[in-house]
Amino acid sequence: MKTTLLERLGVLSCVVSGVLLFLAHVLNLGASSGPGTVLGQTLVLSAHLLLVFAFFWLYAAYGSQIGLLGVLGMISGIVGTILVTVIVFVEVASASGKQVDAVFETSITRNLHTFGPLLFVLGMILFGLSFLRLKAFPRGGGLLLIVGTMVFASGGLAGDAEAFISTLGAAFTGAGFVWLGMSSLKNRLC
Repeated sequence: MKTTLLERLGVLSCVVSGVLLFLAHVLNLGASSGPGTVLGQTLVLSAHLLLVFAFFWLYAAYGSQIGLLGVLGMISGIVGTILVTVIVFVEVASASGKQVDAVFETSITRNLHTFGPLLFVLGMILFGLSFLRLKAFPRGGGLLLIVGTMVFASGGLAGDAEAFISTLGAAFTGAGFVWLGMSSLKNRLC
């Protein structure tokens, strides 16, 4: 079966976003303190922009199989990643040396800063769980999304080890998106 351009772009968004998430956090390991490196944060921004398309594509590829849990995961994941993209945009400016502390001091922006990442985490867990329910090949990708999200989220509690824990979580999450993207391509070709 021949793959369409849209299918190839969907797979590419999954794979590239997964790889960028990992590379970005590896680059941010070199930051002495603060939000990371300019290049690392720019790659995080790019990865989250692509994740919007990855969520859409994975739902388009597996929607009939992942059901309501997948829909809820996709919606929370997309809304959460869009809000996280806004936060990362500010972090890019901060890594560039700009003073941005006041950005998240209003009630609206403070709430976006709090609830955006929570929606993203919820979406990743629900989306991962929806793939775990499948009896098919991409179950491992769903498990990697859940493990990566949980490890990444625990990084905030790790003190000095936060950058390393976040990088480890990004490795699992990135691998999950790569696995799911490649699985959807394999399923289309078989």
